[in-house]
Amino acid sequence: MSHKFEHAKKYNVKNMFFSLPAQLAAVLFLAGIVLYTTLFSGYAPVHDSLHELRHALMFIPCH
Repeated sequence: MSHKFEHAKKYNVKNMFFSLPAQLAAVLFLAGIVLYTTLFSGYAPVHDSLHELRHALMFIPCH
């Protein structure tokens, strides 16, 4: 009986991590990190390549 319970417990955890809402949340979180890092970067090569985009968006001050 405990073997069945352990299998069911593993199955529920697996479903939790592979469920559609969890996947969407992970993708949105990672996309947000990438966008924030690139758009607000002070690193010169990244800043210079996205400089015009930052001004075009008009809500991201850069200098």
